[in-house]
Amino acid sequence: MINIKWSFMNRIYRLVLNRATGLMQVASELATSQGFPPRTTGFSLCHRSLLSTAMLAALGSVAAPSAFAAVFDFNSDETITSSRVYTDGFRVGPNGTVVVDVSGAAVVTSEEDISLGSTAAGNGTLRLTGPGARLAINSGFWDLLVGEAGVGNLTLQGGSQATTAGLMTLGNQQGSSGNVLVTGAGSALTAREIRVGRGGTGTMDITNGGTVTTTRPYSVVNNYGMSLGDGTNGAGTVNVSNGGTLAIADNLLLVGMVRDGTLNIGNGGTVNADRGVHLGGTLISLSNNGTSNGTVNVAAGGELNTAELILGVHSDSSGVVTVTGTGRINADTVSVGSNGDGSLTLSGGAVLRATTDVRAELPHGISENFGQTGRIVVSGTGSAIEAPRVDVSNELLVEGGAAIRSTTAAFYDSYANTRTNATLTGAGSNWTNSGAMRAFTNVEILDGAVITTDTLSVSGGLNSSTFAPRLEHDQVRVRGVGSAIVTANGLTVGGTVFEPYGVLSAASGGRIDGGSGITLGNAGYLALGGGMDQWSLATTAPVWRAAEAVGQLSASPISMEVNSGGLVFNHTGDATLSNTIRSVPSGNTWVGGQLLQLSGNTRLDGDLTAFGGEINVTGGTLLINSDLYTGQGYTNPSRALVQEISVSGGTLVLNGTSGFQQQINLGSTVETVRSSIAVVTGEGILAGNARLGDTFLGDGGTLSPGQNGIGKMTFDGDLYLSANNGLGATISGTSFYDVDVLGNGQNDQLAVSGTAYLGRTSGLTNTADAALRVTALDPSVSYQNGQTYTILEAAGGVQGRFDQVTSRSAFIDPSVVYTANQVQLTLAVKDTTPPVTPAPPVDPGTPVTPVDPVTPVTPAPPIAPVTPVAPIAPPLVFGTVAISGNQRATAAALDTLRQSGDALALYNGLLIMDADTARAAFDDLSGEVHASNRALLLEDRFLREGISQRLRQAPDFTEDGGASAWVAGSGASNRQDGDGSAARARQNRDGLMAGVDWSFGERWTVGLAAGAESLRQQLQARNASSDVDAVHAGLYGGYRGEAVWINGAASYADYQIDTERTVGVGTGIAQRLGGRYDADAVSAFVEGGWDFELGALTLTPHVAAAYTRLSTDAGVEAGGSAALAIDASKDEVWTSTAGVRASWDISGGLQDGARLEAGLAWQNAAGELRADSRQRFVAGSSAFTVGGVPLARNVGIAELGVSLNTSANSRLSLVGQGRAGDGQREVGAQLNWKVAF
Repeated sequence: MINIKWSFMNRIYRLVLNRATGLMQVASELATSQGFPPRTTGFSLCHRSLLSTAMLAALGSVAAPSAFAAVFDFNSDETITSSRVYTDGFRVGPNGTVVVDVSGAAVVTSEEDISLGSTAAGNGTLRLTGPGARLAINSGFWDLLVGEAGVGNLTLQGGSQATTAGLMTLGNQQGSSGNVLVTGAGSALTAREIRVGRGGTGTMDITNGGTVTTTRPYSVVNNYGMSLGDGTNGAGTVNVSNGGTLAIADNLLLVGMVRDGTLNIGNGGTVNADRGVHLGGTLISLSNNGTSNGTVNVAAGGELNTAELILGVHSDSSGVVTVTGTGRINADTVSVGSNGDGSLTLSGGAVLRATTDVRAELPHGISENFGQTGRIVVSGTGSAIEAPRVDVSNELLVEGGAAIRSTTAAFYDSYANTRTNATLTGAGSNWTNSGAMRAFTNVEILDGAVITTDTLSVSGGLNSSTFAPRLEHDQVRVRGVGSAIVTANGLTVGGTVFEPYGVLSAASGGRIDGGSGITLGNAGYLALGGGMDQWSLATTAPVWRAAEAVGQLSASPISMEVNSGGLVFNHTGDATLSNTIRSVPSGNTWVGGQLLQLSGNTRLDGDLTAFGGEINVTGGTLLINSDLYTGQGYTNPSRALVQEISVSGGTLVLNGTSGFQQQINLGSTVETVRSSIAVVTGEGILAGNARLGDTFLGDGGTLSPGQNGIGKMTFDGDLYLSANNGLGATISGTSFYDVDVLGNGQNDQLAVSGTAYLGRTSGLTNTADAALRVTALDPSVSYQNGQTYTILEAAGGVQGRFDQVTSRSAFIDPSVVYTANQVQLTLAVKDTTPPVTPAPPVDPGTPVTPVDPVTPVTPAPPIAPVTPVAPIAPPLVFGTVAISGNQRATAAALDTLRQSGDALALYNGLLIMDADTARAAFDDLSGEVHASNRALLLEDRFLREGISQRLRQAPDFTEDGGASAWVAGSGASNRQDGDGSAARARQNRDGLMAGVDWSFGERWTVGLAAGAESLRQQLQARNASSDVDAVHAGLYGGYRGEAVWINGAASYADYQIDTERTVGVGTGIAQRLGGRYDADAVSAFVEGGWDFELGALTLTPHVAAAYTRLSTDAGVEAGGSAALAIDASKDEVWTSTAGVRASWDISGGLQDGARLEAGLAWQNAAGELRADSRQRFVAGSSAFTVGGVPLARNVGIAELGVSLNTSANSRLSLVGQGRAGDGQREVGAQLNWKVAF
């Protein structure tokens, strides 16, 4: 061997004879006999200087082509306890599994690369233990490769440290795996740059106080200190926990740079990235060559501190950050969805704080497809985002008590054009913003969530991110009790330069507080109740949802600009507002805004004197208790734009003036006009005490002055009822003037300063019928002799006539008289009484013949007395529409009601009814429940059936003398059909009775019984019912021969009766009446039969007769003018019954004596089968008689029962019974137990 030494770059080389090749070769003094395979990582070669490369190449030209330097290989396990220097680097486990431990004060220094698992078959582990153990690569040209081509593991523990001035890679080549563990206080890894998962899989665990630091400073080229998922096939994961720390000094941390990267921070772990953390690609990358995914999880006290956090950096990439529990993120700025997709979730008390902003979908540079999504979810109590500026997309969810706190804020449409809603939901969920907030997309505040802000502006319609020419149905909705938007210094709703409209709604208890004021700008709508369903391009207005429960609106003043949408009422139930509502003037124009009434009952009690916008009512009721625009601020001498009022459905009640009076100089004359116009069509009703300008009615429109009473409408202009072309279309339907009148001379009135044009005879070309309807009468004035009222006055004259003059009443005749300037209405009761035949003239007697004065005068014969004329009966009014017998009887009494006081009020309440309504009222007023209740009591068989069941004794149960006691309970349900006059009755009864008797031998039995019973009857068709409590007592006896038997009883019952009925439901006479009175009844029955013993079967033909006499006391109802005074009465009923019973011994010879019983019978009733009640109205009327529900004359009876001995001297029986016939259906049962002593 020839040794020739050169010294290059502080290395000593020698010429060595290679015996295998027979050639001389340059080798390092540290070279071993093992060969060094070619490096597969081209990146590390670029760290070698051009000078060293040239020198080595020159040496190679002198010697053999083989490598002239050899790295040291660890091919077996080794423990290093003293310091070493590896000039050419070293490899651990290049061809197999090798573990190298460094401990004590050993310092291992490599002058070139360190490779752990350098080949695909390699598996190398380098483990440093103890505070004195050190590993170092001092040159930035060389790499630390953990899992270069195979499996590599590096562990720093117990305070050991590793430092590399160059690149550190975990999982370098495809298929490789690199794992680094830094654990324990003082354990530290420092590298210029770290790549985790470059071509293979890399995992780094930093725990228990361990520290990892990168030192490469930021530059445009060197723009990151650590990357996870660095290569096209790489996947990198870093776990920082239990007090571990990862520090990226003055540079970026890239998570999912090219492929998948995951950073997990938990249990007190901390990550500090001075420049920022980017998930999903890098801003400097020109191409991803695929999809990259970055994931960061912060939990259990973990903390991420950084300047810039970007989720989804590159297009087609995604960045996902999940923070849970006590995890924290502190950053200067956060972007959720940059040129790729981002997702940020905070839950369980997690907090993200940014010193500058948190923004969703904020492209950096030019986004390639503008399709990214930035979703933010904040969930659970204590979870929060805090930043001076927070901008989100409609991919937002704040729930479960979570919070966002900001200074300025905005909601935008997603670049991805998603149709979702930014949502805050749940009690305690809130967004508190101390400055301006803007909403350009769908936002929902639900179920107790609250947004609190200084100001809020709402607009939408286009994608606020892409400005794509596609309609977006954007709106902000507040829904649910406790949900609210609260502003301090104002709320603005309306379109902007890039957003054509704005819609804000509150429903189902949701609240909007406008603070210092609410402004509705261009196409801006504020809705109470159902919000917008979609925006219509055809009408350039919203299509509204179905009505919802009303929301709440603060008393903030509401200002409506020119071309604003308006205030929308689309709710169920009632809503009352006290807001000041005004139109914002534009020059001398005060017509901005609109009140749109769609559904519900809305009441406006605030000041509307500066509101000159349109009023549009299509459904429900809108009540305005204020004057509308009164002309303040208007200085133009020309005619002002008119305030338009349109009522095409529902009701507008206006108690105030609309528009203002103007003096218009026409040169030769001065015209006085009012700046308003009203059009009432369809099913619309204009009501109240209003002053308006020209008013047009047609196609079903109705004028109804007043509000639930008498009122007056004044028209400063002309009034057109189904006349004129002012409606803009051909008039085809009838318009109506509904009139209410009072007996003190007051009545609904129309006062017209111009001309009143009435219907087809108005002289105009475009006309239809104009109808006058009388809808309410004075309850205190009699109309039997007629009453006259002035209902319309027109200073400019009345042109035309009402084409129809009607009343809903079947009993009133209205007639109209016209003068030049007035229309007068006369109302009188229809008189259908036939004319009274005049009495025959009285004979004046024969004239007296004059006599001579001297001659005495002969007395004239006496004049015959005049036959008295029968009193004139009251006019037949209500009887003209009565149909049934009870209706006719009731109507006849109503005709006699006193024409004063409560009686007259009842009379007039009926007068206004149509025929069908009146007939229903007659049925209610008839009080037939009193008659039907008597039928119930006449049918009462309670004690009779109990005694009869007791006296039926099984043949094998004998009582040879002594006393017996028994107890029984029974119940029955009955339905009795009506007869066309009286209504169907449903009846229920139940009770308990007991008795004691004595037997004399085997033949005779006598006893006494008593019981208590409850009965209830319902007449659903009459809204009436009765409840009866009864007490019964009776005596009974029976005789039983060998086959023949006969039983009988007499009883007394005392009844306490309570009745309740409701009359005139839904009409002006509605009353609830009740009465209480007593009744008693005496009953007797006898029953006999013959037993035929046929072995185990016994057949018993039987007959029975019964009698009941019912006495009912008089009674008086209370509760209103329809109350009745009921006369006392007596009623009787007889029944006779014939049938057969069969009894089978089913005991099988056992001592229980069990028997099965069945029976069929027919019963006939006679007497007062249709009980009646004579009564009169307490208010003052003649008496009348009505009939109750009829009793069945013939019914069939079926019985089925079973009985058995419960002991040697007691027996239990259960019998069920059904009855049917003549409209009656009844099912009942009785349980009887007797014991002999």
